[in-house]
Amino acid sequence: MIKHINYKVNKGFIVQKLGNKITIFDGEESMLYTFNETATYIFQKLKAGWDKKKIIETMLKKYKTKEEKLTADFEDLIRELKAKKIISKMV
Repeated sequence: MIKHINYKVNKGFIVQKLGNKITIFDGEESMLYTFNETATYIFQKLKAGWDKKKIIETMLKKYKTKEEKLTADFEDLIRELKAKKIISKMV
C-alpha cells in the first residue's frame, strides 16, 4: 500500500530543464546535480505538488515495471534529495 506523502521543493536552488533532463544548482554548496529522465519526472511531479501515491501510480503506467522497483527507486531519490536539502516533507 502506497502512503499519501507530499514533499515540497525548498527555495534557494536554480532549476533548469535541458531536453528531458533537469539540472539543479545549489549556490550555497556550489554543486550542480543532473537528473536522468526518471528522476526528472519524479522531481517535476513533486514540484507540481503530487504526492508519492500519485507519482508511483502514473510511473507504473508510464514505465511498465514492478511497483516494488519503482517504489525503491522513488525512495532512493527522495532520500538523496532530502539529504541535499533540495526537498522536505510537507507537514
